Amino acid sequence: MNFLLISKVYKIIELAELIYCPKSSDILFGKVNIPETFLDKLSNYLEDFEMTGRTSIRVLHKYVDDFSSDEKGQVIALIWLGQYVSCEQPPDLNDLTAQALHLIPQNYTTSYIIEKAFLAKYLRSGLKKINNNHCNN
Repeated sequence: MNFLLISKVYKIIELAELIYCPKSSDILFGKVNIPETFLDKLSNYLEDFEMTGRTSIRVLHKYVDDFSSDEKGQVIALIWLGQYVSCEQPPDLNDLTAQALHLIPQNYTTSYIIEKAFLAKYLRSGLKKINNNHCNN
């Protein structure tokens, strides 16, 4: 089993924030980044993958797509862990990873991960729950 490196999780968080989080100037005017539309994707494709002021979701897709299936399963497990609020002890990450690998079709795991608008928030929350559980044991 390949273990997901924490540096990879932080890189996903960084890219997700660039894609989904508003710039400070946008906050003043109430604007929020939305996931790319079909026209955004087509425009990016036609520009031959050149970046034009906004980080493309393609960058995140390519980064995550290069992960092993075990690593993708661990990212999904972290997302699930971070997505749900619970006062109970978090489930075992290995069990969540096994569930993720079983429930999410392998050809859809990358899309499942990157299409979460709150991806950075969920990953941070998942890491925090793991850290809190580790410190309490």
